[in-house]
Amino acid sequence: MIKIGTMITLEKQADDEELQQFRCRVVEKKGSTLYIDYPINTKTGRTDFFPNGTFLFAYFVGEDQSIYKFYTEIVDRKREKVPMLLIRFDQNKLTKIQRREYVRVNANLDVSISDPERELDTFTTITKDISGGGLAVILPPDVEVRPAMPLDLVIVLRMKDDKIDYVFTQAEAIRVFNQSEDSKQLLSMKFINIYEQDRQKIIQFCFETQLKARRKGLDN
Repeated sequence: MIKIGTMITLEKQADDEELQQFRCRVVEKKGSTLYIDYPINTKTGRTDFFPNGTFLFAYFVGEDQSIYKFYTEIVDRKREKVPMLLIRFDQNKLTKIQRREYVRVNANLDVSISDPERELDTFTTITKDISGGGLAVILPPDVEVRPAMPLDLVIVLRMKDDKIDYVFTQAEAIRVFNQSEDSKQLLSMKFINIYEQDRQKIIQFCFETQLKARRKGLDN
């Protein structure tokens, strides 16, 4: 279910009652213990002090692209070439938040689109939504795209920690349709020839966006 290299998001309540989020990666797994690298605060980009006995909520994206959470505790630390924290992990107590092949979230991301066949001039726009399988963008009124047309994309991913990632990939046009709210045309596309590491970046972005929306809903 969880393997070495899996990215985990940790949540901790600060002394001022502010909820803090940290990102880390699974370095090793032994029985019911996960060895993680030192968590980085997604807001400040810095590490924090995690004494033994610290209780945390943990979230990760499983191989089925569902989001899982579990309650955990810092049980020890280990200093080797990579300093690590040891946390409890009971697979039988995992809670699944979402079960879909790819979680789709609403997001306004900058994207540059070009036509490898040079029938269209390169244009820039923003996404309406995105998932690990594809995206929908606002189509400028003077641009005509045919179904099944291959397009080269550069997507600007703005992660929670303000880090910017660029995803270079190719997509295939699915359909053009009107957005009911303001009559803008949308172009839906599915990813083709996408590197798996780039797909994982998008999945991680969707995960963070969904987690933020979920947390906002709990706070309201």
